Amino acid sequence: MTETREFYWKPTKKGFNKTTWKRMQKIITIVGNTTRTVRNIAYKLYPKLHGKALDNAYNMTIKDLVRLRMNRLLDMNLIKEMRTTVNDTEGYRDVEDFLRRQEIDRLERYYQRSRRPAHKHPMEVWFEKETVTDVFEEVCNEFDIPTLPVRGKPQVATMAKAAVRLTPEHHILYFGDNDKIGREDIFGTCRDYVTYLNPSIPASSFHWCGVTDSQEKRFGLPKNARLDGLDTDDLKIIIKEVIASYIDRVKLEDIEEQERKDREYLKGFKLVLVKK
Repeated sequence: MTETREFYWKPTKKGFNKTTWKRMQKIITIVGNTTRTVRNIAYKLYPKLHGKALDNAYNMTIKDLVRLRMNRLLDMNLIKEMRTTVNDTEGYRDVEDFLRRQEIDRLERYYQRSRRPAHKHPMEVWFEKETVTDVFEEVCNEFDIPTLPVRGKPQVATMAKAAVRLTPEHHILYFGDNDKIGREDIFGTCRDYVTYLNPSIPASSFHWCGVTDSQEKRFGLPKNARLDGLDTDDLKIIIKEVIASYIDRVKLEDIEEQERKDREYLKGFKLVLVKK
């Protein structure tokens, strides 16, 4: 096997030493066939490290993962990073193309009634890490809750748009790193910018929902854990538990029942379109 020189694809004749290769094998085992963030891997690889030592280990894990992937020892797509895909969408060629590609094939499966009538309050879910965007969107889309990745440094323009979009009745369910930067600097900046630009929105509209101290203990995370260090399934549990208190369960069940009836109707409607 070959070695790579830090972040660059420059294979050398020298292979991994025993210590490095042992660490690499642990990483391969941790990843398995599951898509993970770099931080989640680092937390599992170094479960007893905290603070600066864990930060250093995290940076080493970044380099290790570059080496493993560039040496084709680990699938590129198993590591979640910032979005790298091109946003490439194209319209339908004509009505028949639309019906053939979506309506005819899966008409009732694309149909979903809005869940927003079951929301106790207007709300949005904001989160700090872009690498977990897919997890938040998967859970929140199920309940028609808007999401916003604010990243490490929230842009003023983003906060200005939020100040116009939000109302005093809105609740912002915020998820971020459980450290001073995450809880005070980034979360506080989002809250303070929005409430400054729109004084009608109370600071109490912003709710810190995770990562919390109790969640760290519950899911075996290190102290001052980062949001992207959670296992995907654990993160989904946290998001769903938070959302549940903002959803009227009776109204949601009524919506889901009507949706089932609508889909049965659409199945029959599809047969009519096919005959035409």
